[in-house]
Amino acid sequence: MNISGTALRDLHRIHKQLTDLRGRLDRGPKQVAASEGVLRRMETDAADAKEAHKKARVASDAKQLQLKSREAKIADLKTKLNTANSNKEFQMLKDQIAADQQANLVLEDEILESLEKIDQLAAKVKKAEADLVAAKAETGKVKGRVEGEQANLESELARVLNELKEAEENLPTEYKADYARVARVRGEEALAEVDGEVCGGCYQMLTPNMMNELYMSKAVFCKSCGALLYLSEGRGVGE
Repeated sequence: MNISGTALRDLHRIHKQLTDLRGRLDRGPKQVAASEGVLRRMETDAADAKEAHKKARVASDAKQLQLKSREAKIADLKTKLNTANSNKEFQMLKDQIAADQQANLVLEDEILESLEKIDQLAAKVKKAEADLVAAKAETGKVKGRVEGEQANLESELARVLNELKEAEENLPTEYKADYARVARVRGEEALAEVDGEVCGGCYQMLTPNMMNELYMSKAVFCKSCGALLYLSEGRGVGE
């Protein structure tokens, strides 16, 4: 069973092209999925930022209503203070007013802190929305690029598959069955170039008899990895 190293080199080259093209075809959808994952995360971040900002505003509004209620209560106590019927009642009202005024001072500080927090959260909302807009734009770009590339890659894949079919048809009849058996399972790794006297697929040292058969253009399989072996250009008979 004889076959030229040139035929095997061409087949290996074609298989490598197919591996590359299929890998690029697989990477396209993965890139889109990764970009969409980032977009979903940006959407979640933006929603979370808005919700946090909303809750902070609600809490601040509640504190301000509480402050107004206490101020109204203090005003009412002051009115009662002026009409107190006894020193004891006067003192009780005065103490209550002082306590409520002190509580209001604490509440005012809390309101100021809440307003600062609202400003900080508003800035986060703005940034999250800007990041979301950028993520949407990037996802659109990735989808557009991948869609364009996929069409070209599909066309190139069809061309290379046709080239492979033609190359396989030119193999010697008695050689096709063995080739098809390993190619169907291993693809690119079904063939390996001999580097010196070593299998380029698994780096197993070849026997002198195997090397002689290669120089005689016979079909030789690596005993370690099972790859069909071929000599590098210029090493075969007549090359």
